[in-house]
Amino acid sequence: MKKTYLFLSICLLSFSAYSQAPFPTERNMELFMQSKTLVVMEPTMFSDFNIYIKKAVEQTWKITPFEFVDYKEFEEKRADSTYSFLVLTQTSFERDKSGVHYNFLNLLLGADVRAIDAMPEFCSIPLSYSKVEEPRYPAKLGIMLTFMQAHVKRISENIESTGLKKLSFYNKNANQIKDKVLLVTSADLAGEVNTPKKIKATYPHDVRLVSEEEIVEAIENKAPNTVIVHKVGPENTNTTGWCYKAIFGTDDSELYFFNNHAVSPKRPDGLLEKDFKRLR
Repeated sequence: MKKTYLFLSICLLSFSAYSQAPFPTERNMELFMQSKTLVVMEPTMFSDFNIYIKKAVEQTWKITPFEFVDYKEFEEKRADSTYSFLVLTQTSFERDKSGVHYNFLNLLLGADVRAIDAMPEFCSIPLSYSKVEEPRYPAKLGIMLTFMQAHVKRISENIESTGLKKLSFYNKNANQIKDKVLLVTSADLAGEVNTPKKIKATYPHDVRLVSEEEIVEAIENKAPNTVIVHKVGPENTNTTGWCYKAIFGTDDSELYFFNNHAVSPKRPDGLLEKDFKRLR
């Protein structure tokens, strides 16, 4: 059954193509740590996103006080730097002829600016591809929110580190993955590495092809020494677009790998052989 996910006013909460939100300054960091985080809910009573984010925030958010607000209150308060915001946004790219949007979870500081992409941004994680019928991020939200908070602390401790502007900063952790159990689903993999035999030819370490239910179980049990894939891509709805790939730890909520590529016949949706080579 197809589900429709409504997002907050595309005209406002949409990052312009290739825009780069401002990286937090030392003063922004001070303001964030003193702020209340407003979690912006979708403007529909029966939104699945609202259910998922509310549960995940209540279980994991420790870094600041928080409150759940609607879109109207976000509009009223987004210029106020005594507030920070967890908000769902949509991003599209000028060169992407598929015309789809990518849904991101953003952590922003209030600022008196015209556009949302001019607000200081602490973290932005891709959640889903807008045309996919069944998003696979809900069970992973707790891991993402825990990681976001750790990421903010790293920025605070390394405010001059421009590397922290991009999640690829965490690829420095990729060499640790070979010592862990890597859980993937068939939907995470491109055809060139979609069987254990194909993977083994490139990546001779512990990879297990599992179901979505087993991924959820590993997350809920905080399976030790285990990492899971979070992939956002067309999933057979388009032969163009972008594919985002992240690998998170289930027991420590650490980010071990982040990459993306433009989808094409030669570089299909999913983890590629090239990605596994980077993990060796």
